[in-house]
Amino acid sequence: MKFERVPPTLHSYEIPMQVIRDTQRVLQQRGDEGVEAVVLWLGRPRDERHADILAAFVPEQVAYRSDEGVAVEVTSEGLTRLIGELPDGIFVLCRVHSHPGPAYHSELDDQNLIIAHPGAISIVVPFFARDPIVLDRCSVNELGDTGWRELTTHEVRERFQVL
Repeated sequence: MKFERVPPTLHSYEIPMQVIRDTQRVLQQRGDEGVEAVVLWLGRPRDERHADILAAFVPEQVAYRSDEGVAVEVTSEGLTRLIGELPDGIFVLCRVHSHPGPAYHSELDDQNLIIAHPGAISIVVPFFARDPIVLDRCSVNELGDTGWRELTTHEVRERFQVL
């Protein structure tokens, strides 16, 4: 089954452990430099409710550090290049990025333009991913009709399976 767009009804995600490891390596490396990073999880919907995450992709990005804190932005050129090179049926299903402290979805995260489809997932990894990524210790957020909503620990465990 091939999809033209991401089904808004996606509910469950299967993620290879290698994708988690690749993501942590990038986030931790940039964190060691004192800045945030973004990794995009590319995947394929299996049906209207289930998707397979296939790869961790690091888009062209610019990290900022100031007295006010840290931030990261994917460049418009990097996003345009990614979209142009995605094979049919493969989509950006999740945005994963790090914070220097505890994980939460900030106002800046809420304004994210990388993924804006209904049901999009945004994952914030705490403490620059110094520890192994365990999704129920992250802030996992879903885009709904009224904005971003943080999933409960139970929802994360139910909906995300690391293989």
